[in-house]
Amino acid sequence: MSSPNLDTLAKAPLFVHLAITGVNAGPTAVDSARFNEHVEAAGEPNARICLYTDALQHLANHFQRLHAELTGLADTAPLIEEIQAALSEQLTPSDKLQFLLHLGRVAAAAVRDDNGHPVPERVAMADQLSDLFHFMGYSKNNERYTDELQVTTYWPGIDPALQRFTEAELRQLSSVLGCLYASMSGCHGGELGNARKAALKQCLMAGYTPGQESCAAHALLRYFDQLFWLVFAEIQFAQAPKPLFVQGQALLTQKFEASEQAAFMQHLQNMAAALVTHDSPAMARDTLASIMALMQGHDVEIASGGLAEADWDVLSMGLVASFLLVAAADGKVGDKECEAFAGIINVVSEGVLTSLVFKAAARIPDNMHKLWPAVTARGSRPPQMVLDAVQLAATKFGDEDFDIYRKIAMAIAIKTAEAEGGGFLGLGSKISKEEQKVIDGLKGLLGFE
Repeated sequence: MSSPNLDTLAKAPLFVHLAITGVNAGPTAVDSARFNEHVEAAGEPNARICLYTDALQHLANHFQRLHAELTGLADTAPLIEEIQAALSEQLTPSDKLQFLLHLGRVAAAAVRDDNGHPVPERVAMADQLSDLFHFMGYSKNNERYTDELQVTTYWPGIDPALQRFTEAELRQLSSVLGCLYASMSGCHGGELGNARKAALKQCLMAGYTPGQESCAAHALLRYFDQLFWLVFAEIQFAQAPKPLFVQGQALLTQKFEASEQAAFMQHLQNMAAALVTHDSPAMARDTLASIMALMQGHDVEIASGGLAEADWDVLSMGLVASFLLVAAADGKVGDKECEAFAGIINVVSEGVLTSLVFKAAARIPDNMHKLWPAVTARGSRPPQMVLDAVQLAATKFGDEDFDIYRKIAMAIAIKTAEAEGGGFLGLGSKISKEEQKVIDGLKGLLGFE
């Protein structure tokens, strides 16, 4: 994998912004202010440390030059190809996931006019760019979390109950709800399950209660429901959750009436009850207790243990990469090898999860749509993915759980190698020299040798 070209990567969000706003002779002053806010956010103390923020800081430091180079192009096709190559060949899977997530944020801001309304021509351009660069498109970013809502005309930008807040304040307030969701998802291995998700939808439906249209707390539920994926992207931009809750709690105190504060806290507690149930891991209950203490104004630390979804993706990709390395050792991935891999994952998913680490494997089927393209993409490096996952597991888990993760990866490799010769149980199997060589290499990456 070649070294990242920061000039090219820095031009990517700027190109997305200019291409979308340019369809209406933009950008307007409001468009530029929104984009500049994205750029400036990369320099904030709590901004996630990743290649995307590096690119934005590079853009801020060289804005005039990069803007002149980009706007001076007679033909943008070579730049598009250059950006596509950089995303595919110069970024690790985790950096790519983050980069594309936030390109979607830039596009979502650019499609709106000065009053917050989506402009059809801009939406069409955003969809074209999402096809080119594979970031989340307009329709997905504006997909309601609930599936029972009958109201089709609602748009947060025209909600009277939200007019007193700036866009930045709305993001801060909704980040409290989004960060609660993300924290609980992380504590459950990145997957809340259908029952918890259904309960959460019922909580969000409370935002549409007749007679509560003017309540800001209810309006924030509508905002969160309507822009769920954008809120989720926003909180993924943060390096740590505590500042999001602290900022949200301070804003809640400053700008909400007493009755609205009480309603907001009730909605938050209802969401918490939906997301943390009797069978949740202890870390979920501990993390929730810390969050609620922060929202009551206490200075506490967020209980450790839960991982961000991006971290779970890294751990899951490490296991998928372990499979691919062995399965492709002879130049092709066979059906029996795929069946063996699916069998191992199925056993892990249906068994009693004595350790949360098993979730790294159990969540693979539901996330294969993004894991497999990342692992098999041109320029990807499966050995590095395994190493990244092992280093993350060593950092985030204790010795016992770390050992469990390594053993799962090793079991996947061995059962995959045995599959072609003797089926899932490996009876009568014979591991080829090529496969044994890969397994020996994996042992080194996993720290067994």
